[in-house]
Amino acid sequence: MAENKTEEVRVEGPGDENRSILSYINPFYGHVGLSEKLLFTKYFATLTRAGISVLRSMGTLSRQMKTYRFRKMIWDTKVDVEGGMPLHVCFKRNEDVFGLLYSNLIRVGEESGRLYNVLERLSALLSREIAIRRRVLGAMTYPAIISLVALGVVLFLMLFVIPQFANLFSQFGQELPWITKVVIDTSNFLGNNVLNILAAGLAFIIIIYQINQTTRGRYAFDWLKLKVPVFGGLTQKYMVALYSRNLATLFESGINIISAMKISNEAIDNVIIREALQDAVKEVEGGIPIARALAKIDIMPELSTQMIEVGEESGNLDEMLEKVAEFYEDEINFLIDQITALVEPAFIVVIGVIVGIIVLAMYLPIFRMARVVTGGSGAAGGALPGAM
Repeated sequence: MAENKTEEVRVEGPGDENRSILSYINPFYGHVGLSEKLLFTKYFATLTRAGISVLRSMGTLSRQMKTYRFRKMIWDTKVDVEGGMPLHVCFKRNEDVFGLLYSNLIRVGEESGRLYNVLERLSALLSREIAIRRRVLGAMTYPAIISLVALGVVLFLMLFVIPQFANLFSQFGQELPWITKVVIDTSNFLGNNVLNILAAGLAFIIIIYQINQTTRGRYAFDWLKLKVPVFGGLTQKYMVALYSRNLATLFESGINIISAMKISNEAIDNVIIREALQDAVKEVEGGIPIARALAKIDIMPELSTQMIEVGEESGNLDEMLEKVAEFYEDEINFLIDQITALVEPAFIVVIGVIVGIIVLAMYLPIFRMARVVTGGSGAAGGALPGAM
């Protein structure tokens, strides 16, 4: 009997973790992303709709996820639920992965007997969040990728092409134009200090990372993120859209507005915006309407706060919050389209200017060499008739 039980656990459980050596130096190893959480939620909703019990669903899902930590987390949830623990408490214990919003909505689904509906709502919420986040990250990484490509092209020219020209010019023995001297000196500096520059860059990244881990450093970087032209506004719009969507979902699920605001705040990554929204919660707790509280912190534009005010007065606050989220998502899409349309030609111009300067610096001495050679040949040709 004991042997059969052991065999059953071996089959159903997440199994042993087979980690590669590289995983020990990967800072993101074991991280559960939004996509995997969405996959879990969709599978869970499908199984629940089919009438499969939570215990059996957790056992099945614990073998379907790709991240070992997530598989083990789901298996532990199955064990805890089997021991009598409520499902939402299990999710709350893993708040670092699921968040307060997830566990609170699961609690609503458990208490109302509508777990499938809640899981469907969570799936839709995660899908929207992933879609908008991908667009925002795409808009921010696009310039970075183009910058890296441009930097790679310039470094290739400086480290491999320019030295060949420099050797040629040294044999020529003529005075070089100042722009050529600057380019060659820059190439020599980069070639002689490649390892030092790489070490300094790596040290800079490590220092920035460590500073960002401190409270003051995180505050400073989050403040800078909001002040960067164009991208600061994009970040703020993304945060407010996420907040409005989460708040609407929680309020629609029957959670009181104060708790819904506090839970929605937890999903905000930016410390500056989160603190401002926490101030709004205090205002609402003091009896001030939500629209007026949000208007005081100057996070949302007047149009959005007016829409929320109409929702409060008409009793359709969740619907108006959804409209606010849609409004911001449309703003984000429009802004991203503008960024994409402007960044590409701007970077083409910048790369063209840099490469043009390098080409000009290399060819000016060549043109001078050509004139000297041509002039020398003409003089030699003119001396022949006189000699005869």
